Amino acid sequence: MIRQSILLFLTTLLLAGTVSAQSKFSTKSFQLTINGTSNVHDWSSKATNVVVTGDFGLNNTSLEKINAASVKVKTTSLKSTKDSDLMDGRTHSTLKADKYPEITYVFTKVLSVQQSGAETIMNITGNLTLGGVTKPTDLTLRIKTLPGGDLEVKGTRKILMSNHGIKPPSFMLGAMKVGDEVTLTYDVILKKA
Repeated sequence: MIRQSILLFLTTLLLAGTVSAQSKFSTKSFQLTINGTSNVHDWSSKATNVVVTGDFGLNNTSLEKINAASVKVKTTSLKSTKDSDLMDGRTHSTLKADKYPEITYVFTKVLSVQQSGAETIMNITGNLTLGGVTKPTDLTLRIKTLPGGDLEVKGTRKILMSNHGIKPPSFMLGAMKVGDEVTLTYDVILKKA
């Protein structure tokens, strides 16, 4: 009887481990774009140095919870999609890159989880630090498990620069004024670390 109880207990532990496993993930590939407007033309910059790490709770292959996660973007890695050194310099200056070399997002909690077919839609909150100012920021993550076990995380978020103490720049003696609102678009593939 004791032997059967021990076997049942061990079997339960093994099954629980496969159903709800903790897994650490890191960046495999990324696309992170910031789009903005001005009174003259729209503009866009892409990040070329992004590090994402996470510790997730998986139920079989579906993401069920986030234990910890962070994103670090090297501020000077933001490059204009028009390949403009002038635009890059102004972007880095506006974001105070010399004083604050990283833009960071640190996860704090899950607000809601919803399953939509093969996709998990997770609303989370965390702390976004931009130009040295940290503000709580909610994100909606659209997460899929890819063949081979990688996770794809996608989403968009509108951000007001002024919320982080950043004054939208103007150029040409004020003839060109950049809009306060920017749209962050991300598509990250995470691999098991």
